[in-house]
Amino acid sequence: MKIELFSMRYYHDIIDLWKRSGIEVSSSDTQDEIAKILKRNPDLFLIGKEDGKVVAVVMGAFDGRRGYVHHLAIDADYQKKRNGKMMMDELIERFRKKKVHKVHLFIEKHNKEVVDFYKKLGWDTRDDLIMMSFVPDKSLYKRDIEI
Repeated sequence: MKIELFSMRYYHDIIDLWKRSGIEVSSSDTQDEIAKILKRNPDLFLIGKEDGKVVAVVMGAFDGRRGYVHHLAIDADYQKKRNGKMMMDELIERFRKKKVHKVHLFIEKHNKEVVDFYKKLGWDTRDDLIMMSFVPDKSLYKRDIEI
């Protein structure tokens, strides 16, 4: 698998991959919203390709203080081949170069397999925090949308 920077020409490929991987695609994943994160973090938004096909994606984000991992997905036919580890190793190296002290990610509680994957990579589960969310404009944020 060859890792390269994401480009908007692969937008529909990553949306399809996220959906097939069980990642909820919402209004924060529209073309405009994805273009925003790409503009802000062009060197942290990665895809993995095999024979010209997008088989992996991960969005990294850096807010100037902390790093974040969003929507890592590996095509089912390419899982269990260390591709997820390759994507994360590349992203973590990019965070290191930015001198990021700590990186966070969010996993839905029911997704035990993903929790186990990250634990094998050396990530720790935090039990000292409660994640909370706030939607400032309910007319903007929608779940389960067709893209």
